[in-house]
Amino acid sequence: MKVYKYRYGSKRDLDSLKQDYFYAPHPSKLNDPCENLFDTMSVEQILAGLVSISSASTKGLSDSFSSLFERVRENVGIYSLSKTVLDELLWAYYADSHAGFCIEYDLEKLGELTKFSSSFDVVYQDSIPKIQFDMLVRGDTESVLETLKLTSGTKSKRWQHENEIRVLMDNFGKVEYDFRAVKAIYFGLNMPKTQQGLHKENKDLPDYLSKVSQEQVMEILKGRNIKYYQMALKSNSYEFEYTEIEDLFIDSDKYKASVKPLDKSCIDYSRYSWKVESSYFDKVAEIIRSEPYFYEINSIHVSKEQSNLRNEPIIFAGFFKAKNDWSQIKRYFSLAEIDQIYNQLDI
Repeated sequence: MKVYKYRYGSKRDLDSLKQDYFYAPHPSKLNDPCENLFDTMSVEQILAGLVSISSASTKGLSDSFSSLFERVRENVGIYSLSKTVLDELLWAYYADSHAGFCIEYDLEKLGELTKFSSSFDVVYQDSIPKIQFDMLVRGDTESVLETLKLTSGTKSKRWQHENEIRVLMDNFGKVEYDFRAVKAIYFGLNMPKTQQGLHKENKDLPDYLSKVSQEQVMEILKGRNIKYYQMALKSNSYEFEYTEIEDLFIDSDKYKASVKPLDKSCIDYSRYSWKVESSYFDKVAEIIRSEPYFYEINSIHVSKEQSNLRNEPIIFAGFFKAKNDWSQIKRYFSLAEIDQIYNQLDI
């Protein structure tokens, strides 16, 4: 799914692209003072009712709810994205009146290295959301996520034009992502093409205010197979359009291109009743060891669950991205996908 992030166009924005991270701020740092507001009155009323009809203390239950509300308010990181790259107000608010740029992400790829707690469309309504007692008493992961979606995914209708989708993280701060999640950059109407177009005082500004040019963005992202577009105003219209422009560094070496050794003893060549030639397991091994984030293989085998679900043979590959990092990265391939990806490798 395509999603978009409007950027001011500063050196700090350029640094996050270079280092492959985004920043998920605490809700209190977002520009809407009504972020994460929710009504707990119904929960409080039920607790008060329980006290009035029972001699048993509800302090433990009350403390559990308070702890959950505190977690929702204090430990959430939110990364706000939009489903459109053509909104004039978003360009004005978040991209320095078209002097900045907009990033196009593949949402699914964005959450592969560091898993999201959740991602969801924002709901726009006239009143703040109400927390229901039955959502909380279950205490399971689903109810917690349901609560987080309600509290962090509801905004006033006045924000409806943003067409927002939100990524929720367990904590706020820097989040590493797979660089291949960035698919395109859209340059604003007023963004300078070269450094010569920047103001002379620009170099003296702090990184969060110091502007960058289109050429600098392309240079930082060279070798990543990213498309670039120039925003334009449609003739006799308030609407925007965009056209693809040339990558100034199209002939650069591929970013993070390396082929690492792989222990083939971790490959299970068993077919489990599926018709799979052994060469497909070896092809997956070649694909995985060419992965930019590959460090060490864990397993390559036919996934029984996914094969049955999709009614075709699916080969699973699990690997680790760094020494002493045991969070496994998982990949699933159909035979057609294996052929397609393998044929693109420089072997």
